Amino acid sequence: MSKPVFFDHLEAHVSDIPAYCEFLIKIFQGGRYRVISKSGTAMFISNDGLNIEIKKKQTEELPRPIGFCQPCLRTENAKEFIEKTLKLKIDKTVKNPDGNCYFFTDHEGVTWHIKDYLIKDEYVNW
Repeated sequence: MSKPVFFDHLEAHVSDIPAYCEFLIKIFQGGRYRVISKSGTAMFISNDGLNIEIKKKQTEELPRPIGFCQPCLRTENAKEFIEKTLKLKIDKTVKNPDGNCYFFTDHEGVTWHIKDYLIKDEYVNW
């Protein structure tokens, strides 16, 4: 490969851009966002440099599990974080070799999951 390729950003299409940016700050426990267009599109940047462009959705359809979906995070005390900090209901729990993984749906209908441990597990650390 003669030229490097760098990941730039993901896009999220939502009903309420400012509310979703605030949700991202809460779920990533920090970060920042800025409106980057006249249409209200914003760019969220997490503390570890993940860029998410937040755009106004053009349809009332709920997100579906196709294409890129189900963002995954890692943190300690994930269950408490989801239920008490985010104030969301856990939809499903999966037991991984290193601990539980909790699936939940945010206020825009996006399904997320959080691994209840900090280490990079066998699925991403090979």
